[in-house]
Amino acid sequence: MPEDASPLPALARRGQELVRRLAALGYDENTLLLGFAVAIGATVGVAAIVFYKLIDLSQGVALTTAARLTGLGGLAILVVVTAGIALARAAVRHGTADSDGENVADVMRAVAKRGGVIKAVPVAVKAAAAAVTIGTGGSAGAEGPMAVTGAALGSLIGRFFRSGPNRLKVLVACGAASGISAAFNAPIAGVFFSLEKVMGTFGSQSFAPVLVSSVIAAVVSRAAFGNSPAIAIPREYTVGSASELVAYALLGIATGVVAVLYTRTTHRVSDLLARVPRGWWGQVLIAGLVVGALDVAFRNDLWGHGHETLSLSIVTRREAWFLVALAFTKLVATAVTIGAVRAGGVFTPALFIGATLGGGLAVAARDLLPGFGIVPEAFALVGMAGLVAGSTHAPLTAIMIVFEMTSDYQLILPLMLCGALGYLTARLLYPHSIYSAWLVKKGETISHGQDTALLERLKVGDCYNATPHVIPETASVRQIVQAIATTPQTEFPVLDANGNLVGMITYDDLRTVLASAEELAPVLVAGDLASQQYERVAPDDSLRTALKRISLRGSHYLAVVDASDGQRLLGLISRQDILTAYDRALLQEA
Repeated sequence: MPEDASPLPALARRGQELVRRLAALGYDENTLLLGFAVAIGATVGVAAIVFYKLIDLSQGVALTTAARLTGLGGLAILVVVTAGIALARAAVRHGTADSDGENVADVMRAVAKRGGVIKAVPVAVKAAAAAVTIGTGGSAGAEGPMAVTGAALGSLIGRFFRSGPNRLKVLVACGAASGISAAFNAPIAGVFFSLEKVMGTFGSQSFAPVLVSSVIAAVVSRAAFGNSPAIAIPREYTVGSASELVAYALLGIATGVVAVLYTRTTHRVSDLLARVPRGWWGQVLIAGLVVGALDVAFRNDLWGHGHETLSLSIVTRREAWFLVALAFTKLVATAVTIGAVRAGGVFTPALFIGATLGGGLAVAARDLLPGFGIVPEAFALVGMAGLVAGSTHAPLTAIMIVFEMTSDYQLILPLMLCGALGYLTARLLYPHSIYSAWLVKKGETISHGQDTALLERLKVGDCYNATPHVIPETASVRQIVQAIATTPQTEFPVLDANGNLVGMITYDDLRTVLASAEELAPVLVAGDLASQQYERVAPDDSLRTALKRISLRGSHYLAVVDASDGQRLLGLISRQDILTAYDRALLQEA
């Protein structure tokens, strides 16, 4: 077990013994999961309080420092922002080995491929770095660090009690839901986010504990911050006519387009900053200059919204061009901040971008069509759902989080319409979400569901046959027939004198030779019969990859080769090997 899973081995053993005794008393798995869910929800709720207090502390120090540097004028903001970004990146560099992981996408990967194992220390470092970044004027969200912190706490608690992979994944989902719930005072949205993005399934086993943990986290968070909506609205908004729904539909398409721009810009800027000379200091200086300059230009409207989300008053007192410009400014500032710091969330900035974009377009439409009755504040709120749905590919979460943050049921139809169209438009233009695009950069894909997740975790190296029946390339047909008569194997690797793979021979290849060209059989050798059209895998490939490749040609065996050269044969893996390994792992998890 990893070291961070059991800092106190004796206490960990007692915890495991407690779970065993509860099970012996008749408490079933669901009851144990609910108990864990309550503990995780309470722990994450407290962590959210600490996190937001750290943001407030950082912001107070930053504003005080900027006020004291009056002699520098606008440069004071540049200095403070650059210092904050530098401090956060230094923490990431030394505390996580400059990892670009420990994000929501990394949690998705941990659930799908690592059985829910998430290291707690790097996550804690990145959460602290994100708090400093947000508090000192950087453009990043609080929800990502909170969701990942919750997931890491769930993983830590589960591993502390020696939970198996199935239970551990549910506990990670409980933590992620608690993080979103505490961050936004939105327990329903937390549940949807966790099941939609982290687990990828609304299975009955995970639903109840995730729901309980999300509620407990919200209760703890509300005890500290109150139960007011995250976004105060002056009145309830309604849909006046069907023509307004058309306008909301157009807004959904627009937010989908901008969501793709947000996703691609965020990852593109990260790639560009990684190529900056002079290492991480060069990245920090560029980010400090860019974000600091934008904070100076839009200070009261841009600074601090990673924690405070948004005030609707900005929509009522600004022109259309300013709001649209602010949306794209936030997009750039977020991409640069996250690319330089490698910490912080992308969810809250998406809310801000969607709100300012929706509000700006609504103000422009109202000025052009004064009799149409457009309410910019309502379009700002609905724009949030469209941008979040398009960038995260989580439309249910996007709809529910805006609904819970505003407590305005009258907006539910526009939210559903805009969220759905934002998601569909974004998927049509670009297949990856802002989370899955990070995984694609790592050369990984995640398919949700128990079967695919299990096959992704299992490796070829764990179950292939390292001593298959092989045939030298100089063997005659008669020798081949004599050799294969002693084995149930139906496909055979052909090797040269150095042990390198030349090709594969199947029963069908041999049958063709014996039936239609018996006169050639005495002069043919294995090298002549070996087919070059075969698939291969390496020991580190997943069984899901092996199953896909073995199905490409309808074969029953795959050659397992050394990943370094691709020719040295290590063994064979069959369909039966894959299914046996899957069944064994499924029974172990059960």
